[in-house]
Amino acid sequence: MQLTNPLPTLGFGLGLRPTHYPFIFEHQPQVDWFEIISENFMDTDGKPKRNLARIKELYPIVMHGVSLSIGNVDPLNSEYLTKLKALIDWVQPAWVSDHLCWTGVAHKNTHDLLPLPYTEESLKHIVQRIRQVQDRLGRRIALENPSTYLEFKHSTIPEAEFIAAMAQAADCHLLLDVNNVYVSCYNHRLDAQKYLDALPLERVIQIHLSGHRNKETHIVDTHDDHVTDAVWALYKHVVHRAGRVPNTMIEWDDHIPEFPVLLAELDKARLAARHAADHVLPQTVRPVEDIARPADMPLMHAQTRLQQAIVLGDRFDSLPATWIRAKADFAPHAQLSVYADAYRYRLFDVVAEDYAVLAHYLTQPVFTQLLNEFIAAVQPEHFNIGRFALKLPAFIKTYLPDDRFAHGLCQLETLVAQMTDPPETAVLEVSQLQGLTAESLMDLKLRPRAALALVRFEHAVNAYYQAVMDEVPAVTVEHADESLVVFRHEDVVWRMTLEAQEFALLTALFNGATVGEALSVMDAADGPKVLDYFSKWMRNGLLAATDAADPPP
Repeated sequence: MQLTNPLPTLGFGLGLRPTHYPFIFEHQPQVDWFEIISENFMDTDGKPKRNLARIKELYPIVMHGVSLSIGNVDPLNSEYLTKLKALIDWVQPAWVSDHLCWTGVAHKNTHDLLPLPYTEESLKHIVQRIRQVQDRLGRRIALENPSTYLEFKHSTIPEAEFIAAMAQAADCHLLLDVNNVYVSCYNHRLDAQKYLDALPLERVIQIHLSGHRNKETHIVDTHDDHVTDAVWALYKHVVHRAGRVPNTMIEWDDHIPEFPVLLAELDKARLAARHAADHVLPQTVRPVEDIARPADMPLMHAQTRLQQAIVLGDRFDSLPATWIRAKADFAPHAQLSVYADAYRYRLFDVVAEDYAVLAHYLTQPVFTQLLNEFIAAVQPEHFNIGRFALKLPAFIKTYLPDDRFAHGLCQLETLVAQMTDPPETAVLEVSQLQGLTAESLMDLKLRPRAALALVRFEHAVNAYYQAVMDEVPAVTVEHADESLVVFRHEDVVWRMTLEAQEFALLTALFNGATVGEALSVMDAADGPKVLDYFSKWMRNGLLAATDAADPPP
């Protein structure tokens, strides 16, 4: 199968970011399409999906992934592909893309876009994997050229030639990130124009434009600033050479500005495309001298070595000078450090965001040390980086074995953070109970909504949590049993204290007991209290609708 169908033409788009939802919903700005990060929507059934449902009624959507890991030597992740296919079927995107990279091996995930050695072995492996993915998804995918900070010494194929051969052999689309071309060519002392001229631009379905940070010895692809003049010049060169304007998007993922700033940047892209014939390329960097290559390294060994060097950091000397190509003023160990440092910063920031109260209790220095030890000891596995924090409660038990309060806080904040993702569950309505006889009511089984958890602490954990949220000065720890239900209702996560008897009753019901079985342990004098409990549960939407509770016809 070879590329014959014309590429879709949507125009100029933006990356969809939650901070901009209010502006989009209110103003419906003049944007031709939006790109979503696939992983932000394929492992959740909470508010993100409902917001996206509103957006896709207004704009075309394209999907861009970061965890396909097309280049790794592990078997393809079946769970990931199943969820990706389900999201594709729901979104119906104009196209689907990911990156020419790998994210981890041995069932670990660094949550970074790691570079490949460009060899015949890698090319054969990548082509086979692309075909498998395209067969599984029932469509072509587009792969993006990565921004990279190191080159393997044993690479034998220039990156652009590798990408061209890959696209032809696998019959896939390309996502051309022009900023990444500039970044990688700067970092590896290559000629950006020669790189672009080696690509099959007829296969480019989308272009990314973004900002970066120049650190003199190298550039980091940060997506946190305006597109530079040098990248605009490269973009004009691409449009001029392609003889058309590929679908073009502005990426801005950190230090995200107000939406009008992005609209202005998109207008710059439109203007640049119109003046593509007037392009002036930036001064190119002279390639480094060709050096003798070491003996070939199998792909699995290359990936294992790089992953160990990133994850273990200073605890593992990978001898980078033996397998990473040296650059003027950018030594192998410095190239490797870009990835190793980013791994730790990324995980730290993602976890720390969810544990403000735990940090308050431990104090910031102790909390920082806790997270650093956690990241050093525990490696992510799931493709959703947000799931990494699920491992923290078990770790804190061993790290602070005598601090039960810290463990309770960690449990609570983990529940609150993760409660946004379970599916929305229809609420049990009073009307569904009408018509039930006393006997059928006793035989009824009540279920919790999916986004709900019961938890019990031996300290007043929730009271402390609320006091910190309310910025109460001099918050103290109270030693008192506390029962709690954490649940999501109308996309808001709530924490509600329960009486001990109420907690026991809900626990029995949610463990499968009938209403009659759950009530059998209570005294007859508690009848009015049970009615109060049930009324409270119904008001707060704790119970899920059930077919058994539907009134008879």
